[in-house]
Amino acid sequence: MLFIRGRLVRLLLFGGKRTKRFIRVKKIHSLSALFLVFAAAAYANTGESASIQKTDTTMLSEKIEGNYLVRRYKVIRDNDDAQYSLKYSVAASNLSALTGGNATELADLDRFIEGLKRDTSLHVRRIVITGYASPDGNPESNKALALSRAQKFRELLDSRYGLSTAYNVSVDSDAESWSDCEEAVAKSSIADRARVEEILASSASDATKELQLKRMPQVWNMFRTQILPPMRRVEVNIYYNQDMVVEVHTFIEKPKAALQPKPAPRRECCCGQVVEDDIIGIIVDMGGHDDY
Repeated sequence: MLFIRGRLVRLLLFGGKRTKRFIRVKKIHSLSALFLVFAAAAYANTGESASIQKTDTTMLSEKIEGNYLVRRYKVIRDNDDAQYSLKYSVAASNLSALTGGNATELADLDRFIEGLKRDTSLHVRRIVITGYASPDGNPESNKALALSRAQKFRELLDSRYGLSTAYNVSVDSDAESWSDCEEAVAKSSIADRARVEEILASSASDATKELQLKRMPQVWNMFRTQILPPMRRVEVNIYYNQDMVVEVHTFIEKPKAALQPKPAPRRECCCGQVVEDDIIGIIVDMGGHDDY
């Protein structure tokens, strides 16, 4: 629960059978993202206009509970994604569960896909499988290798889960270039870094760059063991919407009692009689005389 603009906001569960969080999500959603979800309902509750992006809010119910007006909203978040990365050996297009970290990654992916079938609050928009290849070797062969990795991994998922039948699945590929190594080199403890960065940034062909790097034994060993292996991979991005119900409690202020007008002031005139001032004039009690 939290307060937004003086209103108590509570996130409720929506959908069918809910389970414990079934994935080790690679992208951690910040509290600010959840704040937007809460704020969307809170602003909708007041009728105020607000630039709440990437949310779709529909009011489900409205009722009075004690001193509160309680409104429930269905909020659809469309900025969620789950990311997985699988590693490949040199020149390999078939995945091996024994390659570093793949067993854990595959187990996480399995839990996520199985969870999609149980959790009706999650709606997959699309799945993108992208294959990559490191820049060493023949560029044209690397392009074909990157695409083959993506296609074969989709075939693997289809054989296990029928993924392409159930969801919108697309395949992409990217053969990395030597310039794509610049960030990894900058973060590494590689020898003769200045010279390496000069080679990577030059206008020489990929074949020439590779040859120059191989002439530096310590440098090439760093590339071979640390920089190039992570570039041989397949990445899976699953983009999905999530339904939630947000309950907004707005305190109902009771109307204040109307103030009673003060009685008109009373005073005595010079002859000892009571005089009442009124907005229409002065009334004087004449003390019992009959004639005016």
